[in-house]
Amino acid sequence: MVFQPRPKKFLNVRQMFNEVFFTWYRRNDLKQVENWRFFTAPVNWRFNSGDRFEVNWVPQFERLFLPFEIADGVILPPGDYQFTRYRVEFNTAAKRRWEIGATWWFGGYYSGHADEISTEFVYKIAPRFRFAIESSQTFASLKEGSFVARIFASRIDLAFSPFLTLSNLIQFDNETRNVGWQSRLRWILRPGNDFFLVFNQGWEQNYRGGFNFRQAGTRLTGKMQYTFRF
Repeated sequence: MVFQPRPKKFLNVRQMFNEVFFTWYRRNDLKQVENWRFFTAPVNWRFNSGDRFEVNWVPQFERLFLPFEIADGVILPPGDYQFTRYRVEFNTAAKRRWEIGATWWFGGYYSGHADEISTEFVYKIAPRFRFAIESSQTFASLKEGSFVARIFASRIDLAFSPFLTLSNLIQFDNETRNVGWQSRLRWILRPGNDFFLVFNQGWEQNYRGGFNFRQAGTRLTGKMQYTFRF
């Protein structure tokens, strides 16, 4: 359910998106509830400037039927887990050359609590160039143990023309300790007829950590998509 009023004069807000969603999943083979989630957005405002601010309250329930390794060496035992998560999020307008976004999830998390902080910094020269740096970090403290999960990524997109684009993604996470690079060239021969060339390169961090990596794999893939009209 979404209520979308447009106030005339209230803190320079252009439109509000007040949201309530409920999802519920059941294991039919065991005839038990597997999980449910009650998502609310009492504040989700788009300002006349194009900026956005959101606050969420999210009670949820998870039932684990088997032990679950949520992080390396941190294993959650089977059982019922009910907790409440909160989120604060802010994004600047996409119309600006510099675009900034930040999200903070906090509150209960299974048997303890966790903070998840995500950030994004984007620089654009429309319509040809887009550069982004993204990060997502989770700091969890549970009865079974504590862990920190980090993902860092960078995107570089080039549009040589409306029909020829080059997209690049570089990503690292501290769980696998791998760096992956994907470069994808897309050439639109005509609408519905596309040619893709995808290059993938991986590196593995060795036991010394830091910037010590070794090459893990290289792959080059081509794909042709053709649409028949009749």
